[in-house]
Amino acid sequence: METRRQAPATVFLDADNTLWDTDGVFAAAQLHLLAAVESAAGRQSVAEDRLAFVRAADQRIAEHHHAGLRYPPRLLIAALADALHGEDVARAARLALVGSGKERIAEDVMGVIEAAYFSDLGHAPAIRPGVEAGLLALEAAGCNVLIITEAARAKVERTAKRLGLDTHFTRIVEGAKRPDLYRRILRLTGTREAFMVGDQLDRDIAPAKAAGLETIYFPGGFQPRWLPAVGKVGPDYTIASFAEVPDIVLAERRAITGS
Repeated sequence: METRRQAPATVFLDADNTLWDTDGVFAAAQLHLLAAVESAAGRQSVAEDRLAFVRAADQRIAEHHHAGLRYPPRLLIAALADALHGEDVARAARLALVGSGKERIAEDVMGVIEAAYFSDLGHAPAIRPGVEAGLLALEAAGCNVLIITEAARAKVERTAKRLGLDTHFTRIVEGAKRPDLYRRILRLTGTREAFMVGDQLDRDIAPAKAAGLETIYFPGGFQPRWLPAVGKVGPDYTIASFAEVPDIVLAERRAITGS
């Protein structure tokens, strides 16, 4: 008797900090920004961990700004200037948010620092461990590989092409990572086996899990303070290299098909 051919597995991938190290670009840009603020303010940070010093202010601002981590960089510049002059970091962030901080850096100088920061953010990120090998293996296994991103699709396409990864995806989907988006795509593809690989427990893993996908958590270098604990979200797998993804997908497929 002829057996019906099974639809290929669908593997959804986050892009930033899953396929490439966007956080590494931000870290370098934030350290350059701190150096520029120190020069303009005439004060040096005494923090042993300079990046942690910047990110303490960064996260305080992001927690309370309506745009989250996409808040205007001038707020961070103002907060760091106040912190360098002895203000508590949490208070410096609050003052920057309400516009009540000391005007320690001239407006034109702040504009130059901000422009340099945006320029630094334009640098190409590094590909994360195992990504190239993992994508090739997924492609060889016949999987549908989709990037799902809340960033602009055109930006993701440019980065993928810049890094030589653009030929390894079936499609790039731009949209809010809600359970209904995953379900709609799976109805269109007719896929029974679906996986989500991402670095954010709240925005990648939790909604995919709610949609019934197998979830693969690939932690990045930076985890915001407001993220839930791993145990609370409960990803199905946690990996240290993207190269582990094909083995997980194929093992699940064998478990379902019995072959």
